[in-house]
Amino acid sequence: MIEWASASIRITFPSANEAEIIRKSIEPETVATLRYRSKVKVLRDGESILLKFEAKDTTALRASINSYLSWLISLVNIYNFLESQK
Repeated sequence: MIEWASASIRITFPSANEAEIIRKSIEPETVATLRYRSKVKVLRDGESILLKFEAKDTTALRASINSYLSWLISLVNIYNFLESQK
């Protein structure tokens, strides 16, 4: 029996609308990872996004967390840029 490594990260945004836009933007990446060494679920709870990671080992867990955090930083930067253009 394989015991998976796991982690959860909650990120709070200024508004529920921003959290939902970011969640919808990152969600397609969760489908792609199901075939590999890690799984990620992205849930929204009000103004927060909850990322739940499971991986076959700590190396895969760390890599998955780093990837998602990088994507989230990029998405937040894009969101902020687009909001500033209104």
